Amino acid sequence: MKIFLSILPLTALLICTTTTAATVYSHSNSAEDDNITFPDISKSYLNDFPLYNPDDLIHINNGINDDTVRQLIGNPHFSEFMSNKWNYVLKIRQPYTKQYIQCQLQLHFDKHDIVERLYWDKQECADAVQPQVQPQPQVQPQPAVTVEPASERINLSADALFAFDKWQASDMLPQGRTELDALSTKLRQYQDIGDMKVVITGHTDRLGDDMYNMNLSQLRAQTVRAYLVQRGVNPSSMLAVGAGESQPIKECATSLSRPEQIDCLQPNRRVTLDVMVNQE
Repeated sequence: MKIFLSILPLTALLICTTTTAATVYSHSNSAEDDNITFPDISKSYLNDFPLYNPDDLIHINNGINDDTVRQLIGNPHFSEFMSNKWNYVLKIRQPYTKQYIQCQLQLHFDKHDIVERLYWDKQECADAVQPQVQPQPQVQPQPAVTVEPASERINLSADALFAFDKWQASDMLPQGRTELDALSTKLRQYQDIGDMKVVITGHTDRLGDDMYNMNLSQLRAQTVRAYLVQRGVNPSSMLAVGAGESQPIKECATSLSRPEQIDCLQPNRRVTLDVMVNQE
Protein backbone atom coordinates (compact mmCIF):
# COMPACT_ATOMS: atom_id res chain seq x y z
CA MET A 1 0.00 0.00 0.00
CA LYS A 2 1.12 3.63 -0.44
CA ILE A 3 2.65 5.12 2.73
CA PHE A 4 0.97 8.37 3.75
CA LEU A 5 1.39 8.33 7.54
CA SER A 6 4.39 7.97 9.79
CA ILE A 7 4.78 4.46 11.26
CA LEU A 8 2.72 4.00 14.41
CA PRO A 9 4.16 2.37 17.54
CA LEU A 10 3.96 -1.42 17.41
CA THR A 11 1.74 -1.53 20.51
CA ALA A 12 -0.82 0.71 18.81
CA LEU A 13 -0.91 -1.56 15.77
CA LEU A 14 -1.38 -4.64 17.95
CA ILE A 15 -4.28 -3.06 19.85
CA CYS A 16 -6.05 -1.96 16.71
CA THR A 17 -5.86 -5.35 15.07
CA THR A 18 -7.82 -7.15 17.81
CA THR A 19 -10.69 -8.78 15.93
CA THR A 20 -13.93 -10.59 16.54
CA ALA A 21 -15.45 -13.23 14.30
CA ALA A 22 -18.48 -12.21 12.25
CA THR A 23 -20.81 -13.54 9.63
CA VAL A 24 -19.56 -12.29 6.26
CA TYR A 25 -21.48 -11.05 3.26
CA SER A 26 -19.32 -10.37 0.23
CA HIS A 27 -19.29 -9.22 -3.37
CA SER A 28 -16.56 -11.85 -3.82
CA ASN A 29 -17.38 -15.23 -5.34
CA SER A 30 -15.27 -17.04 -2.74
CA ALA A 31 -16.76 -15.69 0.49
CA GLU A 32 -17.49 -19.20 1.77
CA ASP A 33 -13.78 -20.07 1.68
CA ASP A 34 -12.55 -16.89 3.39
CA ASN A 35 -12.07 -16.69 7.14
CA ILE A 36 -13.00 -13.05 7.73
CA THR A 37 -12.94 -11.15 11.03
CA PHE A 38 -13.78 -7.53 11.73
CA PRO A 39 -11.98 -5.31 14.28
CA ASP A 40 -13.60 -4.21 17.51
CA ILE A 41 -15.36 -0.90 16.74
CA SER A 42 -14.06 0.60 19.99
CA LYS A 43 -10.50 0.35 18.61
CA SER A 44 -11.21 2.90 15.86
CA TYR A 45 -9.50 6.27 16.22
CA LEU A 46 -12.80 7.98 15.26
CA ASN A 47 -15.33 8.96 17.91
CA ASP A 48 -18.14 9.26 15.38
CA PHE A 49 -18.65 7.57 12.03
CA PRO A 50 -19.74 9.10 8.71
CA LEU A 51 -23.31 8.83 7.44
CA TYR A 52 -23.83 7.92 3.77
CA ASN A 53 -26.70 7.55 1.38
CA PRO A 54 -26.61 4.16 -0.43
CA ASP A 55 -25.87 5.91 -3.74
CA ASP A 56 -22.63 7.28 -2.25
CA LEU A 57 -21.30 3.73 -1.75
CA ILE A 58 -22.28 1.84 -4.90
CA HIS A 59 -18.92 2.61 -6.54
CA ILE A 60 -17.04 0.79 -3.74
CA ASN A 61 -16.36 -2.47 -5.55
CA ASN A 62 -13.68 -4.80 -6.88
CA GLY A 63 -11.24 -3.20 -9.31
CA ILE A 64 -10.84 0.30 -7.82
CA ASN A 65 -7.50 1.43 -6.38
CA ASP A 66 -6.65 2.74 -2.90
CA ASP A 67 -6.65 6.40 -4.00
CA THR A 68 -10.19 6.04 -5.35
CA VAL A 69 -11.26 4.40 -2.08
CA ARG A 70 -9.91 7.38 -0.12
CA GLN A 71 -11.71 9.81 -2.45
CA LEU A 72 -15.00 7.97 -1.99
CA ILE A 73 -15.00 7.13 1.75
CA GLY A 74 -11.78 8.54 3.20
CA ASN A 75 -8.95 6.80 5.02
CA PRO A 76 -9.45 3.52 6.92
CA HIS A 77 -11.01 3.94 10.35
CA PHE A 78 -8.41 1.82 12.13
CA SER A 79 -4.60 2.05 12.40
CA GLU A 80 -3.83 -0.18 9.41
CA PHE A 81 -2.63 2.26 6.77
CA MET A 82 0.21 0.05 5.52
CA SER A 83 -1.86 -3.13 5.55
CA ASN A 84 -3.47 -4.80 2.57
CA LYS A 85 -6.74 -4.88 4.51
CA TRP A 86 -8.66 -1.69 5.32
CA ASN A 87 -11.62 -1.55 7.69
CA TYR A 88 -14.40 1.03 7.91
CA VAL A 89 -17.45 1.65 10.09
CA LEU A 90 -20.18 3.31 8.01
CA LYS A 91 -23.67 4.48 8.82
CA ILE A 92 -25.93 3.85 5.83
CA ARG A 93 -29.13 5.88 5.59
CA GLN A 94 -32.32 3.90 4.94
CA PRO A 95 -34.35 5.02 1.88
CA TYR A 96 -37.13 7.54 2.55
CA THR A 97 -36.51 7.56 6.34
CA LYS A 98 -34.26 9.28 8.85
CA GLN A 99 -33.05 5.90 10.16
CA TYR A 100 -29.67 4.32 9.42
CA ILE A 101 -27.88 1.00 9.87
CA GLN A 102 -24.32 0.81 11.17
CA CYS A 103 -22.13 -1.47 9.07
CA GLN A 104 -18.55 -2.66 8.97
CA LEU A 105 -16.77 -2.88 5.63
CA GLN A 106 -13.47 -4.66 4.98
CA LEU A 107 -11.48 -4.17 1.76
CA HIS A 108 -8.72 -6.51 0.58
CA PHE A 109 -6.07 -5.13 -1.82
CA ASP A 110 -3.78 -7.00 -4.18
CA LYS A 111 -0.07 -6.18 -4.64
CA HIS A 112 -1.00 -3.37 -7.06
CA ASP A 113 -3.22 -1.61 -4.45
CA ILE A 114 -6.38 -2.70 -6.28
CA VAL A 115 -9.45 -3.92 -4.36
CA GLU A 116 -9.80 -7.65 -5.07
CA ARG A 117 -12.41 -8.51 -2.41
CA LEU A 118 -14.75 -6.64 -0.10
CA TYR A 119 -16.87 -7.85 2.77
CA TRP A 120 -19.80 -6.46 4.80
CA ASP A 121 -20.59 -7.66 8.31
CA LYS A 122 -24.37 -7.89 7.70
CA GLN A 123 -26.49 -8.97 4.75
CA GLU A 124 -28.66 -5.85 5.01
CA CYS A 125 -25.51 -3.75 4.56
CA ALA A 126 -24.53 -5.59 1.37
CA ASP A 127 -28.11 -5.28 0.10
CA ALA A 128 -28.33 -1.57 0.96
CA VAL A 129 -25.52 -0.55 -1.41
CA GLN A 130 -26.77 -2.44 -4.45
CA PRO A 131 -27.80 -0.04 -7.25
CA GLN A 132 -31.49 0.82 -7.05
CA VAL A 133 -33.76 3.03 -9.06
CA GLN A 134 -34.35 6.09 -6.90
CA PRO A 135 -36.95 8.77 -7.54
CA GLN A 136 -35.47 12.00 -8.86
CA PRO A 137 -35.55 14.92 -6.41
CA GLN A 138 -38.30 17.40 -7.02
CA VAL A 139 -36.68 20.64 -8.11
CA GLN A 140 -38.65 23.81 -8.55
CA PRO A 141 -38.31 25.25 -12.07
CA GLN A 142 -35.77 28.06 -12.18
CA PRO A 143 -36.17 31.14 -14.33
CA ALA A 144 -34.10 30.99 -17.51
CA VAL A 145 -30.69 32.57 -16.95
CA THR A 146 -27.93 32.88 -19.53
CA VAL A 147 -24.78 31.38 -18.06
CA GLU A 148 -21.51 31.33 -19.97
CA PRO A 149 -19.38 28.15 -19.97
CA ALA A 150 -16.97 28.38 -17.08
CA SER A 151 -13.85 27.06 -15.46
CA GLU A 152 -13.56 28.54 -12.01
CA ARG A 153 -12.65 27.96 -8.38
CA ILE A 154 -15.21 28.77 -5.71
CA ASN A 155 -13.97 29.24 -2.13
CA LEU A 156 -16.30 28.77 0.84
CA SER A 157 -15.26 29.50 4.42
CA ALA A 158 -15.52 26.33 6.52
CA ASP A 159 -16.20 28.51 9.58
CA ALA A 160 -19.22 29.98 7.78
CA LEU A 161 -20.45 26.54 6.69
CA PHE A 162 -20.04 24.57 9.92
CA ALA A 163 -19.76 25.03 13.65
CA PHE A 164 -16.08 24.92 14.69
CA ASP A 165 -14.57 21.40 14.48
CA LYS A 166 -17.89 19.95 13.17
CA TRP A 167 -18.81 18.38 9.82
CA GLN A 168 -22.31 16.90 9.81
CA ALA A 169 -25.30 18.45 8.03
CA SER A 170 -26.88 19.06 11.45
CA ASP A 171 -23.81 21.18 12.33
CA MET A 172 -24.25 23.44 9.30
CA LEU A 173 -24.75 27.12 10.10
CA PRO A 174 -27.55 29.29 8.63
CA GLN A 175 -25.02 31.33 6.63
CA GLY A 176 -23.57 28.11 5.22
CA ARG A 177 -26.97 26.86 4.10
CA THR A 178 -27.67 30.20 2.42
CA GLU A 179 -24.35 30.08 0.55
CA LEU A 180 -24.90 26.48 -0.58
CA ASP A 181 -28.47 27.20 -1.71
CA ALA A 182 -27.17 29.99 -3.95
CA LEU A 183 -24.34 27.74 -5.16
CA SER A 184 -26.73 24.89 -6.01
CA THR A 185 -28.75 27.26 -8.21
CA LYS A 186 -25.58 28.26 -10.07
CA LEU A 187 -24.43 24.65 -10.52
CA ARG A 188 -27.83 23.56 -11.85
CA GLN A 189 -27.59 26.33 -14.43
CA TYR A 190 -24.12 25.11 -15.40
CA GLN A 191 -25.24 21.50 -15.81
CA ASP A 192 -28.13 22.62 -18.03
CA ILE A 193 -25.75 24.12 -20.60
CA GLY A 194 -23.12 21.40 -20.82
CA ASP A 195 -21.08 18.63 -19.26
CA MET A 196 -20.15 19.80 -15.75
CA LYS A 197 -17.50 18.33 -13.45
CA VAL A 198 -16.99 19.57 -9.89
CA VAL A 199 -14.22 18.58 -7.45
CA ILE A 200 -15.16 19.53 -3.87
CA THR A 201 -12.08 19.70 -1.60
CA GLY A 202 -12.14 20.16 2.18
CA HIS A 203 -9.22 21.93 3.90
CA THR A 204 -8.24 22.47 7.56
CA ASP A 205 -5.68 24.55 9.41
CA ARG A 206 -2.52 22.99 10.90
CA LEU A 207 -3.87 22.79 14.47
CA GLY A 208 -4.54 19.25 15.67
CA ASP A 209 -3.52 15.76 14.57
CA ASP A 210 -2.70 15.26 10.87
CA MET A 211 -4.95 12.21 10.42
CA TYR A 212 -7.82 13.83 12.32
CA ASN A 213 -7.56 16.89 10.07
CA MET A 214 -7.50 14.70 6.96
CA ASN A 215 -10.70 12.92 7.97
CA LEU A 216 -12.41 16.16 9.06
CA SER A 217 -11.68 17.74 5.67
CA GLN A 218 -12.97 14.64 3.83
CA LEU A 219 -16.18 14.49 5.86
CA ARG A 220 -16.88 18.20 5.35
CA ALA A 221 -16.43 17.85 1.58
CA GLN A 222 -18.79 14.85 1.54
CA THR A 223 -21.42 16.77 3.55
CA VAL A 224 -21.27 19.69 1.09
CA ARG A 225 -21.65 17.24 -1.81
CA ALA A 226 -24.65 15.54 -0.19
CA TYR A 227 -26.30 18.92 0.46
CA LEU A 228 -25.88 19.95 -3.19
CA VAL A 229 -27.30 16.60 -4.37
CA GLN A 230 -30.38 17.25 -2.24
CA ARG A 231 -30.74 20.59 -4.04
CA GLY A 232 -30.83 18.94 -7.46
CA VAL A 233 -27.17 18.92 -8.56
CA ASN A 234 -26.29 15.76 -10.50
CA PRO A 235 -24.39 13.45 -8.08
CA SER A 236 -22.34 11.88 -10.88
CA SER A 237 -20.86 15.30 -11.70
CA MET A 238 -19.31 15.82 -8.23
CA LEU A 239 -16.35 14.24 -6.44
CA ALA A 240 -15.59 15.01 -2.77
CA VAL A 241 -12.00 14.77 -1.48
CA GLY A 242 -10.10 15.85 1.63
CA ALA A 243 -6.74 17.68 1.63
CA GLY A 244 -6.42 18.13 5.40
CA GLU A 245 -3.83 20.77 6.29
CA SER A 246 -1.62 20.09 3.23
CA GLN A 247 -2.62 23.16 1.16
CA PRO A 248 -2.49 26.26 3.42
CA ILE A 249 -3.02 29.70 1.91
CA LYS A 250 -1.88 31.62 5.01
CA GLU A 251 1.01 31.06 7.45
CA CYS A 252 0.90 32.30 11.06
CA ALA A 253 3.56 32.52 13.75
CA THR A 254 3.61 29.58 16.18
CA SER A 255 4.44 32.04 18.97
CA LEU A 256 0.85 33.32 18.92
CA SER A 257 -1.55 32.16 21.61
CA ARG A 258 -3.95 29.39 20.55
CA PRO A 259 -6.95 31.77 20.22
CA GLU A 260 -4.78 34.11 18.13
CA GLN A 261 -3.63 31.20 15.94
CA ILE A 262 -7.22 30.00 15.41
CA ASP A 263 -8.19 33.49 14.28
CA CYS A 264 -5.09 33.97 12.11
CA LEU A 265 -5.40 30.57 10.40
CA GLN A 266 -9.09 31.03 9.55
CA PRO A 267 -8.50 31.39 5.74
CA ASN A 268 -7.03 27.87 5.68
CA ARG A 269 -10.28 26.36 7.01
CA ARG A 270 -12.24 26.28 3.78
CA VAL A 271 -14.02 24.18 1.18
CA THR A 272 -13.08 24.77 -2.47
CA LEU A 273 -15.03 23.78 -5.56
CA ASP A 274 -13.22 23.48 -8.89
CA VAL A 275 -15.88 23.71 -11.59
CA MET A 276 -15.37 22.87 -15.25
CA VAL A 277 -18.14 23.08 -17.86
CA ASN A 278 -17.89 21.95 -21.48
CA GLN A 279 -20.66 23.48 -23.52
CA GLU A 280 -22.71 20.95 -25.46
